[in-house]
Parts: sequence; structure tokens; C-alpha cells
Amino acid sequence: MNTRALKSEFFKEFEKGGKYEKIVELVKTDNSLIMCMRGSYVTIYYKSLQILKIKEKGTFEVDSNYGIDVKDYDNNWVLYFKDAKEALDKHNKVEKLEKEVQQALVKENNRGSICNETDYFILDIEYTQSDFDGRFDALAVYWPKDKRKNGNNLKLAFVEVKAGEKAISGTSSVYQHCKSVIKFMGELNKDNNKDEFLEDLEKVIEQQRKLGLWEYDNSHEITFSRTEKPQLIFVLVNYNPNSRSLDNEIEKIGKYVEEYENEIPIETLFAKSSFMGYGLYDSCMLSLKHVQKRVCRG
Repeated sequence: MNTRALKSEFFKEFEKGGKYEKIVELVKTDNSLIMCMRGSYVTIYYKSLQILKIKEKGTFEVDSNYGIDVKDYDNNWVLYFKDAKEALDKHNKVEKLEKEVQQALVKENNRGSICNETDYFILDIEYTQSDFDGRFDALAVYWPKDKRKNGNNLKLAFVEVKAGEKAISGTSSVYQHCKSVIKFMGELNKDNNKDEFLEDLEKVIEQQRKLGLWEYDNSHEITFSRTEKPQLIFVLVNYNPNSRSLDNEIEKIGKYVEEYENEIPIETLFAKSSFMGYGLYDSCMLSLKHVQKRVCRG
């Protein structure tokens, strides 16, 4: 299984006094940047696109299409990120809304002014697990604000962002994502895969918090429940409420759930905004049954 947590010696390079300390400080003060652990390397995202890859071997990598080389900056990271952002913006002239929403979810729930009021923290974006064919827009920890006195046995949440009506159906539809997560959980439930998977994510959270990448300062250790169902949260952006696309997907999911005799290994939720915004709140999550009732009403 591909793990995300960094080895101790590599991680030390990002802590205070390490050679990548300046990069961490820039990420913490710049909400357009996201830092994600990738085991043998670290990826810095800008608008959810890779702007810098830091390898365990001490080397760097950037997309050559951006027309910029990190070697030219001699560790002047302030100037590098300034120029790299401009280069990336020129290269990617058409911004993808789903990527922007990923960025906004991290900003608002981890480091924004409301982050201590929401009920979720984002621990990774663009997550892939090739061994089990897992690919998710984001992973989050469900940690309700009114239960922050204890960080034990929390729920994991898979997050999928869908922007616009066309994203609801097709080869990467809401229904297909639901099936994909159920299949992924089935693979995790074999042998000791789930323990290894969750232990790695717990370590990632520990490292993120040590680096101050979460605004919420709390000393409680975070652990995931091995028995409770994780959540699958769909974040639907700019979906036309007059469309029937979502209704069709919900009907497919309903039939698929029946095959499992309602014993599916996930809890499917649909996020709605608190008026306008990207904060993820427990009270703003619609259950699959709630959305199914909407479909039945026509």
C-alpha cells in the first residue's frame, strides 16, 4: 500500500530549523498554497495544481511546461513562488472550477477565519491509492466542533467535488463515485489493509499539525474509528436545481444500495452551503435518504 506520512528524517527538514522551514512558513501564510505529504516526496499545490515537488532525496521537480526552473532561484522561495504562480497562470488559462473548490475547502476548513467553527478538516487532496484503484478529490476528518474534547475514534470522510450539471453523470458520475468508494472500502476490509490505511492517515494528520498547517491548535491525538462507517460527501457546485441529472444518479445509487441489503460500508452525504461559502458543517449535510425523498417528490 502506498503510504503518505513522511519518514522521520525527511519530516525533520520541514520542521523549525530544517532546510524547508521557509517553504512551510510560506504555505501557512499563503492560502493559495496547499502542502500535501506523499511518502517519499511532498507536493505543494497552487489552485490544486502541482507548483513544486520536493523529493526525499533533496531534489525538486516542477512541470517543465510552466517554463520555469526551481534551480534558478537558489532557495529564494518567496521569489520562486511568485514567478511560478505567474507561469502556471499563463500555462493554465482555463481554470477548472472543481480545482478552485478543492482549494477553497482547504482554506475555509483548515486555515480560514471560520475553520474553528466547522466540523471537518481536510487532510489531503488529489488522493490516489493505486493498489486498490482509489482516487478521491479530498480526504477529510469529521471532528464535530462540540466534540473537540476528545480526538479518538473519529470518522474519515471521502470528498468528491462536482461542478455543473454535466459533471453529475457520465463516466465519472455521482453513481460511479459511490460504487468506487464502496469497492475501495471492500478492499480495505480485507486482511489488515484498513488498519494500515488509517494508521498512515493518522500519522499524516500528526505531521500536518506539528507543522501548524491546521489553524486549530489542539493537543488531543486524532485517531480514526475502525468500526464506524466512513462518510462519502458530494460537494455539488453550480448544479441547476431544475435539472433531473442528480435524480437519475440517486435512483441508480438507491438500486445499488438495495443489492447490499442496505449494509453498504459508507454513509453517503450531500453537502449544502451555509448560505454561501465552503465551510463544511454537520447540520448542512443531507443524507442519501433525504435526497431520495426529494427525488420521489419529483
